[in-house]
Amino acid sequence: MQGLTPEEVLRLLRSIIPDELTRGRGSRVPPETTGITADSRLDEAPLRADSLDRLNLASALNRLFSLHETGVEDRLLAVRRIGDMAELIADASAHTSGLVFTTSGSTGDPQPHHHPWPALAQEGEALAALFPGHGRIIPWLPVHHVYGFMVGIALPRALGCEVAAGPEDPARLLREQRPDDLIATVPARWRYLRDAGHRFPGGTGISSTTPLEPDTHRGLLDAGLQGLAELYGATETGGVGVRWDPADDYTLLPHWHRDADGNLRRTLPDGTARAAPSIDRLAWRDERTFRPTGRVDEVVQIGGVNVAPSHVARRIETHEQVAEAAVRPHGEGSRRRLKAFIVPATPGADPTELRQGLEAWLWERLPAAERPTRLTFGSELPRSSMGKPQDWD
Repeated sequence: MQGLTPEEVLRLLRSIIPDELTRGRGSRVPPETTGITADSRLDEAPLRADSLDRLNLASALNRLFSLHETGVEDRLLAVRRIGDMAELIADASAHTSGLVFTTSGSTGDPQPHHHPWPALAQEGEALAALFPGHGRIIPWLPVHHVYGFMVGIALPRALGCEVAAGPEDPARLLREQRPDDLIATVPARWRYLRDAGHRFPGGTGISSTTPLEPDTHRGLLDAGLQGLAELYGATETGGVGVRWDPADDYTLLPHWHRDADGNLRRTLPDGTARAAPSIDRLAWRDERTFRPTGRVDEVVQIGGVNVAPSHVARRIETHEQVAEAAVRPHGEGSRRRLKAFIVPATPGADPTELRQGLEAWLWERLPAAERPTRLTFGSELPRSSMGKPQDWD
């Protein structure tokens, strides 16, 4: 893999543009923005991107596609038609070193991680060896993040197979499903398909970002899937390991190995080895199989998005009616969400009015993964007898 086709870039633009418009405007964009086509224009409905929107978007695209390496990044500001933008980026991508994916969610400032073209091709080929014989891939997830790119761009290129467009409406997405389909999505959406009673005419599934609950895994196989794999990895690393049953440990992909110190190292196509950053604690069964036992930081995954509860709490404290806030996760697996404990800035404030106002503010300001679904109010944050922060019901 060296560069991208205009069709591949268009898939990435359909994914990243609504996300970046939401981020730049600080509020949700209309759902129609997911229907972007090559003939869509940035300056027309439903996008209606003004000069600041276009500047923020150009910055994000420059970062993702490493356009600064080519000198064409300034031309993005003059382009309005999405198809023309895809052509410009595709031509430039043949002369760049790779893509730069950023960590998602409320983990502080998004951290960029460069993935060179040979490494992206290597990963696509490794996944293709695991999932041969599929005629079409349905990527029901954003492809401008590393997991989405691997299964929605790199893997279909390595397999030479068709890619179905990924509308947000799952009924449309799966209405004409085929037995040779490979479906890639996240645990929350797999659980939705199971709970909705969806039937599969065969095919294979890939899940990633958080562990898949065993009952969801069993239910999907009972509903007709021939296999359902879990891919372990991170923005920093790409895919690292795979397993076919939640009870099993993960097996390393071929280009990963455990070194003498017990650390992960990746062998790149040119034979050089690169150490992986320490993200999770890993318990090793042998040299090739492992199980994650928890993050090394406070980050939790909500709906497949990395979220730092303390960062969300600091955002809530910017509300004029909030003096202090604490945020923690509640629920397990794909049902995990956030809850918040709020100390009002004004003692004796009407709790009903405060709740209604704060819930509306959270809905407008925070994306779904960062938005607490339970609010508790009190005169001070919960602490133990030793003065340490503690959980609450």
